[in-house]
Amino acid sequence: MDFTVDHLTGVRRLVAAHARNCGLDEDAVGDLVIAVNEIASNGVRHGSPLARLRMWATDGRVVAEIHDDGKWTPSITAGSTPPAADAEGGMGLWVARQVCSAMYITTGAQGTVVRLEMPLPARYL
Repeated sequence: MDFTVDHLTGVRRLVAAHARNCGLDEDAVGDLVIAVNEIASNGVRHGSPLARLRMWATDGRVVAEIHDDGKWTPSITAGSTPPAADAEGGMGLWVARQVCSAMYITTGAQGTVVRLEMPLPARYL
């Protein structure tokens, strides 16, 4: 799905529907929606006006990948520590790391890709 800041509601709906179809319980669906929304919002606000979302299930997990055309160099610990209590932003990576089982960030000449993963329940493995 290609999206802009005006399509974030649709991004959330797509993520929820896909996560449910893959078998995530409602708590995990909500967590994945929050994580993807944070990363997708960052992508279209700080990376590029147009970003892309891909989702699939493989090897016992649901994967969401957000790609924008922005270029930045994240620190090796990006999102590993909570933001300051008085922070008005800068929480997206930290929130995503808290609710997902894995988060990978790749940056380069083609932009930035953030890959989020959630484990599927044992009954779907």
